Amino acid sequence: MDDPIKGYFAFEENDLLANRDGKLSETQSKRISEADQFADRFIRGLFFICLIGGIFLGILAIYMRNNLWLWIGTVSLLLISVWLFRGIRTEVDDTVQRVQGEVNFVKAGKKTDSADDSSSGRRKASGYEMRVESEVFANMNPALVEYMQGKTYTVYFTKTTRQILSVESISDATDTKDTDTTEA
Repeated sequence: MDDPIKGYFAFEENDLLANRDGKLSETQSKRISEADQFADRFIRGLFFICLIGGIFLGILAIYMRNNLWLWIGTVSLLLISVWLFRGIRTEVDDTVQRVQGEVNFVKAGKKTDSADDSSSGRRKASGYEMRVESEVFANMNPALVEYMQGKTYTVYFTKTTRQILSVESISDATDTKDTDTTEA
């Protein structure tokens, strides 16, 4: 396996072996668990801030009865709180999925807000998507194009977050098997 590919996707041989069996390695499981805990804490914090803000604005709106903007703010913050609460309750499925096929990189662009372009207020940002069969992985490093473009790989990834866990070149595996049978 190419070192740049292993380095970019941050996996070792034991991670790849576990992924082949449809499992997360101990290292991957720990890394995903830590990221999930951080995201959960962040969403809980936003939930409580919006809830307290909504209650505070609601109390102000009760005392200042004719202020429509306080009522709009109250309802908005409480709706955001409900939406965030749903995010707290969402279960993330980290089962290992795999896709095998030819890797193609596509340059994808989208318009974003930009302070740089005063004439239109928007600029086009581009990045690469990696496509393998029907699966699409966004925000890929352009340096991977020269290593992976047009070659056949097996990509192991998580189901919900679609985080790439490990990548295995099919031609490398075939070359190894051919060498083993020739020596016998």
